[in-house]
Amino acid sequence: MKIARGTRPTRHLRSLAILAVASCVVTFSASAASADTVVDTTDVATVVSLVSDAAPAGSRPAEAVEVDGSFAASTAETDTSIPVDPASPVEVSTEVAGRTVVAKIDLPSDLGLDDGEIGQDGTVVYPSADDATLAVQSLENGDTRVQTVIPDRDATHEAAFGLDGYRAVIDAVGNAGFLQEGRDGIYVPVAAAWATDAAGVPVRTYYEVRGDRLAQVVVPSATTVYPVVADPTWGWRNAAWGLTLSRSETASIKDYAAASGFCTALVKSKGLAVACGAWAAYLQIQAATANRQWPRGCLHIVVAPLPGAISHTYC
Repeated sequence: MKIARGTRPTRHLRSLAILAVASCVVTFSASAASADTVVDTTDVATVVSLVSDAAPAGSRPAEAVEVDGSFAASTAETDTSIPVDPASPVEVSTEVAGRTVVAKIDLPSDLGLDDGEIGQDGTVVYPSADDATLAVQSLENGDTRVQTVIPDRDATHEAAFGLDGYRAVIDAVGNAGFLQEGRDGIYVPVAAAWATDAAGVPVRTYYEVRGDRLAQVVVPSATTVYPVVADPTWGWRNAAWGLTLSRSETASIKDYAAASGFCTALVKSKGLAVACGAWAAYLQIQAATANRQWPRGCLHIVVAPLPGAISHTYC
């Protein structure tokens, strides 16, 4: 029997086309569903592997041992005590410009963290069943790193950290750190914010000052693959002892003569080993920059170990 043109063959081709489209839809949907890897961020070994893969090369954690409710790690630069209880601070003891400094890092309190457990490499992991997990490390170079492991899009994408007796600051060019309260004190720099996803792709992140705390905010894109690891690192090796000028003191340095007079007085009172001729010009430029900020900024002048260095801070 002869089939008329435009009947069954056409219907057959349409059926094949529908099947082909359906196959494409199914395949595409499966790929989209697998974009986020299924990872147990409450498992200590898994978290240790995640943060190790995400961390910059050459920054390895120091060995830590459990001692009286905390995990102790010692390097040539620092002694660090990482608590079992996440409500307790991480204590760091180090030398800055010949002075012994004991600082306490306050961890985020809003993540529902469980007690810390130590991994094989010395990383202390604070799991969270419902939110981001934290991993704290005392690095071999003496710095302190706290990594936030964000499991999925519904989890908290920011973490705020405090340093007891210090205030968080971000200078005019975006450098972050903690400045000890008072006129004379320690400045502890915090390394530039970074975050990376499970595919090794950088994720947008930045710091904000929240009261006296420094918050790291992570901003994922539509293609971000979870979990995401983010990290602030306290740079104890680069901490410095210095003098913070008030807003009025900074504003008073309006010209070279004022800068030179300030330098002479500073050298006399602090024993600052700088040549006031060249340094006064540098001070004048930095003060002018601070005075153009709104609100007006303040200057922090390093006395030791690198005399004369100037950084900007908000006051």
